[in-house]
Amino acid sequence: METAKFETCPKCGSQSMKNIIYVRSGKEPVIYVQCAKCGSFVAGYALKTYISDKTYETLLEIMHLESSTDSRDFTHKIEAFSKSIEEEYKRALEIAKTGKEKRKAEKIIGENIK
Repeated sequence: METAKFETCPKCGSQSMKNIIYVRSGKEPVIYVQCAKCGSFVAGYALKTYISDKTYETLLEIMHLESSTDSRDFTHKIEAFSKSIEEEYKRALEIAKTGKEKRKAEKIIGENIK
């Protein structure tokens, strides 16, 4: 299965969202999504891994790198990681823009977890 959609506010239908990053010691970070238009709670997601546009920093966090890593090997890993994230983001955006996915986010995610 491959699908994607833009988050939509259940109250006003807006697709303009704000993320609230909530971190507690010993717990997985949670991202709460708030509608930027009406302020309603839209969704919450627990994170296992965070990926940003700073792929170097993200990869360091994921790999917990030691200083003994070969620099050429590390450079290749960064390039491959960056390319993979960029391609996946573009693909998800392309699919979401079609507007074909009509199911609620919890339905899509729930079906994928099973």
